[in-house]
Amino acid sequence: MKQEQPYERLLHALQEDEARRLSKYLEEIDHKLLDCQKYVEEYDRVRSTLHAINEQLSRLGAEPLPVVDGLPTHDLGEVIKNRIDHMRFQGKI
Repeated sequence: MKQEQPYERLLHALQEDEARRLSKYLEEIDHKLLDCQKYVEEYDRVRSTLHAINEQLSRLGAEPLPVVDGLPTHDLGEVIKNRIDHMRFQGKI
């Protein structure tokens, strides 16, 4: 069996560290995607609350306030794709 040289051990350790970093990055991406799902749900909840407030305003004779548009889909992948397209259009990415 060939004995590893110090340089080989160092490269091996470096490779393992970099592989762990990549794994960590994927975990962080997954975490952010789960956060996105929570934000989509919260967006819908707040929008629903605003509609309910507008209904109360109307019953009181007041002019309802504008409410932002709903998301065109509740599919997380589509929401993310649409937001990326929007950010590209704005030149942010």
